[in-house]
Amino acid sequence: MMRRIATAYAALAVLLSLGGCRDIALPPAGSYSEVLLVTEDGLLDRWNDAVSPLLTAENDYVTSMEPSFDVKSIRAVELEDFPTVKNILLCGVLDSGTEIGRRIMGLLGPDGAASVARGQATILKKDNLPAPGQLTLIVTAGSHEALQKVIDARGEEIVDIIENSCRERLRHHLLRRSNTVLSQELFKKYGFALQVPYLYRLLSDAADPPGIELMREPPTRILGIFWVDTKDPPTIHDRDALFDIRADYVWKRYDHDRMDRDRVRYTMTRLGKHEAVRMSGYWENANAVAGGYFETYYIFDDSAELLWAVDLLTFAPGKPKHPLVRELRAIAETIEFD
Repeated sequence: MMRRIATAYAALAVLLSLGGCRDIALPPAGSYSEVLLVTEDGLLDRWNDAVSPLLTAENDYVTSMEPSFDVKSIRAVELEDFPTVKNILLCGVLDSGTEIGRRIMGLLGPDGAASVARGQATILKKDNLPAPGQLTLIVTAGSHEALQKVIDARGEEIVDIIENSCRERLRHHLLRRSNTVLSQELFKKYGFALQVPYLYRLLSDAADPPGIELMREPPTRILGIFWVDTKDPPTIHDRDALFDIRADYVWKRYDHDRMDRDRVRYTMTRLGKHEAVRMSGYWENANAVAGGYFETYYIFDDSAELLWAVDLLTFAPGKPKHPLVRELRAIAETIEFD
């Protein structure tokens, strides 16, 4: 079975190299939450012990703690030429006497291998390798000591590279069929541009309070955008004011949604090209006997003196939240303002 899949991917790669349209390719099987970690000795390898905890670090979704990625560790000799996973991470010392070292040398090429041999540790991202829609990330150095240092110093960067790539590829896949008519209507009416996948529908569009919501289900994912007048950009020190802005909006908009003030966190971050304050926590609705995770990105538009709120929320009892939040973030990152 694996050989037939490999043959199909090889044929597709040839087609693309001859000028075929990359968009015709389906994404590789599996979840964006899966990472194939390839080291010399797999589960027994020291680099598995160093990298796997970074990838499986848990995210707090208030009612559940969820890992960023599910990791499958294999030995380099077990690696197929065309593994059917979306994310592959090769980690090991650049040593021609090992299988992982030889594989990494082949991916780096002579110049890259020479640079590592001179003492430069490397984190190298290879898009659409081994096939369209796949990511291969290489973490290597010329010695065990140097490799440990790069993992210690840039561990979060390794995770961010994979997560950012997942959102980018997921966004590309979702927007293969985009609702350009709705996007244009929202831009003309409200002055913000957002790329909307066809899988999402307009849930509400009202003037009191002003805002819009897009929804996909099941499970329920909602992306809302609303705004208030302001003259100053927000900071995390404005937590009470930011809490009150969303509390007032969702009470009116979502039939008396509430937030738990004791379970709300504030972080300076970015959403796409915009600096933002992210407020995240738990929403609940006594009328609907429902609740779930939310995060709201506050973005200041000084030219219009507006504070935009990009609101992401889920309702998925008993289901993982991280893939749903990843999808919402992937779409929300396309937002731009007139």
